[in-house]
Amino acid sequence: MKKYIIITLSVLILPSLHAACPNGKTYPVTLTFDDGPHSVLTPKVLDVLKEEKIKATFFVLGNHFPGGKANPANKTSYSILDREKAEGHYIASHTYEHLAHAKLSQEQMSSNITKSLPLLKDYLSPILRLPYGDGSFRSKNPETQRKNDMVMATVKSAGFKHVGWDIDTNDWDVKKRANLLSDTLKQICETQGGIILFHDIQKNTVEHLKGWIDAIRAEGHSFVGMEHFVPEVAKPLAESCEVGGHPKVKELNDSVKDVLKKIK
Repeated sequence: MKKYIIITLSVLILPSLHAACPNGKTYPVTLTFDDGPHSVLTPKVLDVLKEEKIKATFFVLGNHFPGGKANPANKTSYSILDREKAEGHYIASHTYEHLAHAKLSQEQMSSNITKSLPLLKDYLSPILRLPYGDGSFRSKNPETQRKNDMVMATVKSAGFKHVGWDIDTNDWDVKKRANLLSDTLKQICETQGGIILFHDIQKNTVEHLKGWIDAIRAEGHSFVGMEHFVPEVAKPLAESCEVGGHPKVKELNDSVKDVLKKIK
C-alpha cells in the first residue's frame, strides 16, 4: 500500500519537474484578455493576476464607455481600468465595436478605430487588436489583401501598432474547452512562447484561469509583460492621435489613401 502511494505521488509530481516541449525547452508567454471590461468577471481576473504576480494586457472595447466619464453609468467600467493601470497592467484598444473591419467601408473602419480615443485616451497604450484579427492576416486573394492593407493602414495612421496573438486558447468555444489546456501547452511549444489570447468576459475562463496558470508554470514556462514582445506598448499614446479629442475621420481617410498609394 505504501509503495502504491509513493508511485502515485511520483506521477503527480513529475510533470511539474519536466518541460512538456519535445526539445525540453521552456518559453516566455504573456497573457492578453479581449472584449472587456466586464463588471463582475474582469475584477476576478485581476484578483488571480495579482495573486500570481502576473502583468497582463487588456484589449478593451470602447462601447463599454458610451458618453465617457460624463456618463455616471460608466463609473464601474472606469474604476476597473483604474485598477488595471494601478496594478501594472497594460490597457489597449480593441476598437469601439466588435466588428469585422475588412467588411467595412473606409469611413466606417476609420470611425470604429478612432471612436474609442476620446473615451479612453488617458488609459490606452499605442497598440490595438482588431476584433477577430480581421484585416491583419495575409491573403493570396489580391482583392482581399488590398482590403486588409487598407485596414492595417488605417490602424497605423490612427497612431496604433497592431498586435495579434501567437497562441489562441479558443476559450469562447464551448466544444474546444475540454482540450484548452493541452492545446495551449502544445501551441506554446510550437510557437516557442508568445502572446496568449484569452477573453475576460468568459465565465469559464475566470473560473479556470488560476489552474491554467499553474499548469503553464509547471511546464517551466514563464510569464512576462507585453513589453517583452512589443516594446512599443510601454510608450504613451501619441498626442498626434488627438485632434479635437480624436482624429478627424476625413483627415485620417486622406492619410490612409496616401499610404495605400505607396503600397500599390
